[in-house]
Amino acid sequence: MEKDLSQMSKKFSSKEIAHGVGFAATGIHEALTYLDIVRKVIEKTERIVAKKNIVSGDRISELDESQSDGRTGISGTA
Repeated sequence: MEKDLSQMSKKFSSKEIAHGVGFAATGIHEALTYLDIVRKVIEKTERIVAKKNIVSGDRISELDESQSDGRTGISGTA
């Protein structure tokens, strides 16, 4: 096993190893950039959903208040 690894390491020059490291670094950078974009999309989506939930909550409390004055339906008919 050690002999195989030694032969493999001799096959690659320092320049080739540097290219491989460069490719890895580029890939990692692209992945982090992509994850940052995904994080921003998730945060924006969460804000939109939270805003819609607040609006929905306001509508529900408006309905609750309107029914507390004796009305039995949304249309206001008793």
